[in-house]
Amino acid sequence: MAAYADSVIINKPINPKRSAIQSTNAVFTEKNIDTSSNSYYEAIKEIEAKIAQEDSNYTYYIPLVDLYIKTSQFDKAYSELTFLNNLAKSNKLTAEVLQSASELEASLEKNAKYNTDVAIDLTLLNLILQKYSKAQEYLAICANNPKFLQTFKEVFDTTGNYQAGINLLDRVSKINPLNKDLKKVKAEYLMQLNQKDNAINEYTSLALVMPEDTEIKYNLYNLLVSKNVTEKELVSKVCPQVSEEKAYAEISGMLLEKKNYSEAKIWAEKLIKKYPENVNGYIVMSEVYKAEGNLKDCYDMLKLVRDKADDKDTIAKYNVALAKLSDEPVKQADGLMNSGLYQQALSVLQDANQQDLYVMLSSARANYFLNNKQKAFELLNKAMSLYPDNSDVFYYFAYIFYMEKDLSSARNYIEKSLNANKNNQFSLKLLDVLNKTEADTYLNKISNSLDNQNYTEAMKLTEEALNIDSKNSALFFYKAMILIAQNNYAAATAPLYKAIELNKDNLDAYYYLGVAFDNLSEPENALEYYKEFIKRLPLDDFGESEKKDYANLRIKKLQG
Repeated sequence: MAAYADSVIINKPINPKRSAIQSTNAVFTEKNIDTSSNSYYEAIKEIEAKIAQEDSNYTYYIPLVDLYIKTSQFDKAYSELTFLNNLAKSNKLTAEVLQSASELEASLEKNAKYNTDVAIDLTLLNLILQKYSKAQEYLAICANNPKFLQTFKEVFDTTGNYQAGINLLDRVSKINPLNKDLKKVKAEYLMQLNQKDNAINEYTSLALVMPEDTEIKYNLYNLLVSKNVTEKELVSKVCPQVSEEKAYAEISGMLLEKKNYSEAKIWAEKLIKKYPENVNGYIVMSEVYKAEGNLKDCYDMLKLVRDKADDKDTIAKYNVALAKLSDEPVKQADGLMNSGLYQQALSVLQDANQQDLYVMLSSARANYFLNNKQKAFELLNKAMSLYPDNSDVFYYFAYIFYMEKDLSSARNYIEKSLNANKNNQFSLKLLDVLNKTEADTYLNKISNSLDNQNYTEAMKLTEEALNIDSKNSALFFYKAMILIAQNNYAAATAPLYKAIELNKDNLDAYYYLGVAFDNLSEPENALEYYKEFIKRLPLDDFGESEKKDYANLRIKKLQG
């Protein structure tokens, strides 16, 4: 009830601004409200607030409609009745609500002759009550009401009595013979009754005065096709008063809009054959191919459109469209490859533009993982020749060399990629992986030097590795272990903090921070990190029982 439009309400709108009330659960009727005008408005506010709280309690709506009508708020009454009618169609109204509707309908009857707004509301009330004959009677006296056509459709679409609807439209049309909307509904109902010749006559006259209405064209087209008329007659009736060339373009475009792709393709082909310079045929064909999943032919058609363009804006527009068209199979193929479906990815890419950079790169990736390594490198070299100094081409080379464990070549291409585009996120991530991979090769050497108490060598190796990968949590942890082994607890805390910053799950770093602060006689800090270590231990703490026991022991003593 936030906004009261003339359109059919499917879901009941509720105004969030309505104030809540703290009053009764009683049903609102004239028996429990004052009949003065001001009290009507107060009662309306109270019911609206009640509905805001209990919008699924439909017993409030008929009394609200009654009050809206009493205060001449007919648009609001109509909106509520439309809402109730939609509920009635789904059998969601209780006997109590229907009884209230019947009582309201009886009380309003005497005013219907003098007020078409009341008559329109009575039409809907009778529709709710499934009194279809009475609904049609009230509707018949509302021809000049702005809501007539909307209510007309509600009544006759519900009853399916299309002939009665046509009869009423004929009577109304005598009052307003130029109303095109009435003619459209009549043509629609004639079609529903399979009165094809009459429907064709109606739609033909409408096509003359409403040439932009796609619905009219489409219905007329289908009727004429079913009558097996000649192509010339069909064209002249569906698209009157235009040239044959424009008519073919309009018909193919209209069929495309209606997703009738097979017919759209036939008419686009006719247009291309008769008028090869008219780009509309190629545009429709490209859309049909796209709908069919034939991206290669779609691309070729759009390329023809672009090549026929003679202004910069149109050329730019179709260059963008062509680029997006190439993006679609690449995105689909990349998604398949992320699921390990490399052969399916190649199938998707085979119909795409083979000169497009990202089609080549994705094809190279798929071939590599299908063990067609030579083909993968051929595609990358082709991409390099067509797109020299492209950051993404260098990245793909680096990625494949990394997979081949040729870290030196991989690093070389990553540097080239970042020289071409310092913000290439894929290359930056691969650089981090390369750094970690290379730095990890130091870990065993550092561990051996530490075990042999060769602390100088261990620290030297650690610093070398950190120069390669300054984001490696394990390296900072080893640095701390070297310092702890030398009883330099104060210096060990900084690399332990860094190890945790880089990897919140580095359990040993928490434990040894506890040890370091314990040895530095900082009990509060020691207690904090021993507890954090215990808290983070997994249920299966295999291999950590000695540290766990020691940490628990120190926690007890420190809490003392």
